[in-house]
Amino acid sequence: MAHNAHFSYVFNAGYTFPTLVSLSSLLRQSRGACEVLLLTDRALPAFHLALDHLKQRHPDARITLVENPDLPGTDHPWAHKAPIQNFWQLYLYDILPRKSLVIDGDTLVVDDAAQAYDTPLGDHAIAAAPDYDYHWLYYKLQFYQRFPLIWKKKCEKINAFLHATKRDIPISGYVNSGITLIDMPKLHAQGKAERLCDLEACLKTKAEKNWPMNDQDWFNFLFAGQIAPLPIRWNLQHLLIADRRIQRQYVPRRIRAEYREAFAHPGILHFASHKKPWREPEDAQAMTEFQRQAHMHWRKEAAQLSDETGMDILTLCNDPLAG
Repeated sequence: MAHNAHFSYVFNAGYTFPTLVSLSSLLRQSRGACEVLLLTDRALPAFHLALDHLKQRHPDARITLVENPDLPGTDHPWAHKAPIQNFWQLYLYDILPRKSLVIDGDTLVVDDAAQAYDTPLGDHAIAAAPDYDYHWLYYKLQFYQRFPLIWKKKCEKINAFLHATKRDIPISGYVNSGITLIDMPKLHAQGKAERLCDLEACLKTKAEKNWPMNDQDWFNFLFAGQIAPLPIRWNLQHLLIADRRIQRQYVPRRIRAEYREAFAHPGILHFASHKKPWREPEDAQAMTEFQRQAHMHWRKEAAQLSDETGMDILTLCNDPLAG
């Protein structure tokens, strides 16, 4: 029996309203019934009101909000070493009842994400797209290693950086966990779910290996070589992607073509950098035309949601308690 597509978000107070904008865009682009699971420690009253509006606007969407006050916070023993709320996604994985497309709150959905949900997993339980910066760095290193006499120092520099930041994580298949298709029942059947959701093991390993990327490094460490490809268009980290990088001679033609296709037909825009569309850009001139358009489309979605709810969503994104 076929199931409707299932989507999930996890968010803290700072990402309450950016997540709401992403959810609004997800539902607006959906061409069929779907299910959405939201996890947070405590949702603000204004969020509840806006969520009620989305439920009325999309009666075919079954939206479930889970408020878990026991999610670890600033009183956690590791909170002084890492932003502990960044690890709440491990708790989301633990309560997923079925396969789900897990989406970060700093995103805008611009096509029907049910297509991403239907990505074939094969024998795997997870699909994810490459993390652009490390995808590019991998091909750069592969190219330099072909000419060791010329590029010896560059190879040594890159390898030193990888050893310092990605120790024991293969860079060849390093993925961005911001948009992840994950089949938790399948992962349970494979005996791999409990380890993934073990926050203490994650934090301890992160500290031992000096990883900077929080739950994403843990995810890549556990499932290296066991992740099916999610098309890049469903996690287009466009603010990180420089066209001059893609066109370098060391990037395989197939990869260049994948990125061109993603830019031509994006599915989910992922604002995976410090430049968030709800904040005024520090230097708008430094952005490409595509990046400016992506920011503009996010703001249009926020403005439309503001009109529908009577709330100033952009202000609430920057100050969740303003409402």
